[in-house]
Amino acid sequence: MDTPGSTLGFLSTPLATHRLQGKVAIITGGGGKIGIETAGRFLREAANVVLVDISPLALDAAVEILKGALVTGEVVTSRIHCIVADVATEAGVKHYVQSTVRIFNRLDVAFLNAGVGMPETSILETTEEDFDSVMRINVKSGLQGSPGLSVYSGSKFALRGLALSAAMELGEFGIRVNTIHPSGVDTALFRSARSEEKLEELKDEMPLGRFARVDDVASVVGFLASEDSKFMTGGFLKIDGGCVHF
Repeated sequence: MDTPGSTLGFLSTPLATHRLQGKVAIITGGGGKIGIETAGRFLREAANVVLVDISPLALDAAVEILKGALVTGEVVTSRIHCIVADVATEAGVKHYVQSTVRIFNRLDVAFLNAGVGMPETSILETTEEDFDSVMRINVKSGLQGSPGLSVYSGSKFALRGLALSAAMELGEFGIRVNTIHPSGVDTALFRSARSEEKLEELKDEMPLGRFARVDDVASVVGFLASEDSKFMTGGFLKIDGGCVHF
């Protein structure tokens, strides 16, 4: 017979207010809107954050925004480090991982957020250069396909397969691997690939009547980075507002 609390952990374990206390988290694409929003979430959860981006200017701008991440007014710059790296190269990945471990002597979370989009293009009109560019960044750095986005969709399916294999191979080391699959996130990258007419058409098809916001993504990433998801690996979480067209 089970003793009280032996299986119902929530009865004996207090809820954490700072779920990422003391943890070290890498965020690639750290200079973009999703990266910045997620970094703010991690900082509020008491983590140390390493922002990785290919653009030093984007990283500088991100730090300026994140200085006000906490409503308490706490200075968080001591918990933010920036690394300039090309995440689509082996040398770049080694650089930011080794630098993080050298600075903090640990690494707990990696949010592989860097990616590129592309305009809607028929597969017959897609050039080899376009194909290689999208695959190089979206797959090497880090569900349903969409008409006109065959290469982009393919890069995401490839990443999904890699994540499943990694989850199976790394589980014995206590490493969890999960992927998130947002629909259109309302960022400059998303809007730049579509006309205003197309954007309105897509929004009208969203069951919740809007595109995803960056905080919709950041909140799910925060959950996956925390112990609240400690028995989840190899999973994929859709953040799509009920939409099936992305």
